Amino acid sequence: MEKVVILGAGGHAREVLWIFEEENRVKPRWEVLGFIDENTVNKGKILCNLPILGDFTWFGKKGSHGVKVISGVGNCRTKLQFAEKAARLGLTFCSVVHPSVLMSDYVEVGEGTLISAGNIITTQVKIGNHVTVNLDCTISHDVVIGDYCTIAPGCHISGSVKFEEGVDFGTGATIIQGQSVGAWSKIGAGAVVHDEIPRNVTAVGVPARIVRRG
Repeated sequence: MEKVVILGAGGHAREVLWIFEEENRVKPRWEVLGFIDENTVNKGKILCNLPILGDFTWFGKKGSHGVKVISGVGNCRTKLQFAEKAARLGLTFCSVVHPSVLMSDYVEVGEGTLISAGNIITTQVKIGNHVTVNLDCTISHDVVIGDYCTIAPGCHISGSVKFEEGVDFGTGATIIQGQSVGAWSKIGAGAVVHDEIPRNVTAVGVPARIVRRG
């Protein structure tokens, strides 16, 4: 069994735990030890029968050697911060895919990435490091999703789309074939992306229009 700790202790972290539990029902592989929370007042609290172990200093204590980690947060910049902290401590990230996911043998999945239930991912798709693909999304052929992106539930990503790093793609959003979204941009819930979206903007609506820069 591979020991793992989830970074974060909110609602999404509990969903990440559920993915590990579902994988273990198919084939026992993971021993989840608990959660890390930077808010030290939460140390020792119990979530879904597992403890909040403490903050990142826990990794210097007895019992932490050889433990893998994964981000239990959806916020793109928080995932980046966690990855940087983990790198300084020499930690290793794991990835986890819900057993209900349908995807071909021609999908690349980076480290620290999680793919939740109900997703369909076709062929020649590259998903980077520390990516969150939430519930019930479709990702078509030749898509590239950069590091630290979060794809919210119910999204549809057409063929040959490119997301640069840190894209936050809102619940139920859609992007048409061949378009791209620049680094650290946010796409609002229900938006339909018809044209290229530059970096560091927020776009909403049908069709998606930029409403904020920076």
